[in-house]
Amino acid sequence: MAFLIGLILVAVLDAVKTWYGLSLAISGNGDGFGMISMALYGLMILFVSFLFINRRRDAGEGAMLFLLPVILAVVISLIAAGGMAAVASFGLMEQYAESVGRDVMTVAQDPGFQAEFQAWIEERPELAMQLAQPAAWGGFAGFWGVTFIFALWFMAMKQDASDDVA
Repeated sequence: MAFLIGLILVAVLDAVKTWYGLSLAISGNGDGFGMISMALYGLMILFVSFLFINRRRDAGEGAMLFLLPVILAVVISLIAAGGMAAVASFGLMEQYAESVGRDVMTVAQDPGFQAEFQAWIEERPELAMQLAQPAAWGGFAGFWGVTFIFALWFMAMKQDASDDVA
């Protein structure tokens, strides 16, 4: 049970970090928080790794399988964040097309579209936040979804019998 409580505690702290970072970015006071956020993300991965290692040791299993859930969670987190940013960008592409008075499909076929669209978003930081929020929460959901799926598997492992002898 300590394993699950530890994961829940780290997940709640990660949610607070994500919410706080996004609120700083939205208010315009987030300068420098990106590096702190990345450091906290690395620390979170380290804590999750320790929890998985300790659970495997408690079950009398080798500790090396802890890499599987951690690596998969990070990869799925990156894929989910990228996917959510891509989905959010479609709505912004429509806004961009309207702002230049053309159809989305016409604008998308323009060879200079990507550079113009990126410049348009950079001029409007409030629109960039429309990409950052879904990406951040998508990455959060991807990481913790995979982590808790593996946590259920690891929790089903029996406790090592040598721990019961006292």
